[in-house]
Formats: sequence, structure tokens, C-alpha cells
Amino acid sequence: MKVDRATGVVRVLKVAAAHDSGLILNRKGADGQVTGGVVMGVGLALSEGTQLDDQGRQRNPALLDYKLVTSADAPEIEVEWIQIPTSGAGPRGSKGVGEPPQVPTAAAIANAISKVIGTQVRQMPMTPERVWAAAQGVEA
Repeated sequence: MKVDRATGVVRVLKVAAAHDSGLILNRKGADGQVTGGVVMGVGLALSEGTQLDDQGRQRNPALLDYKLVTSADAPEIEVEWIQIPTSGAGPRGSKGVGEPPQVPTAAAIANAISKVIGTQVRQMPMTPERVWAAAQGVEA
């Protein structure tokens, strides 16, 4: 990961994702699900934030103002599988693989930012403004 201390811009360069998925029935499809989940986790961590007005209406309902991660922003993603069939799970002991990568990805990015700047960014998304402010010891 790279953090530009002068601007607060964070760039995730590589993510290693290991998952206990039970038996993989379709490796290519499962790899795609984890890749998508990791990319969504990067967005959750760094750019995707709903802004609401005083009446609770969304102020950024369009993609110009709600920043999704694109392929240009996506890091290199290395996927590894732990295949332990689980009785009572899905077909042949398989488990879901699509959503689980999101949460640890965002948390890992938050921890990495904290290690680089020496303090935590306490609100997601961890936008450049929030990262810069945390690094300076001020509120964003």
C-alpha cells in the first residue's frame, strides 16, 4: 500500500485473500467472487460513502459523486483457498464466497493506513481528506 502523506491519497497495491470456503465447485467462478468482494472492500474502505442531508435524503445518488472502485483502481489480488468440507453447508460441503472478502479487506486497509500514518482514521470511507487530517492530528 502507498499513502501520500502530503495529500492523504491511499493506493492499495496488492491484497492476499485466503478463504475457508468448504469444497470449491467452480474455481474460476469462486476466484471471481472473491476478487469482486475484495474490490468492494477496497471501495468500502476508501471511497464509497453515502452522504445524507438533514432530511435523510441522499446527497450523492449518482456515480459522479459516489465513487466506485474501477478496474484502474483495483489492486493485484492473490486468492488462496482452504477447502474443508462442512457438513450441513451447501452442496458437497461448500460455503458462500461472495460477501466474506469485503469486511476483512476494509479492516486490513484501515490497519495498514494506521501503521503508515501512526494513528487511526476513525470514519469510513477513509477519504484523502480524512487520512490527511488524521495524519495531521486534526478532525476532518
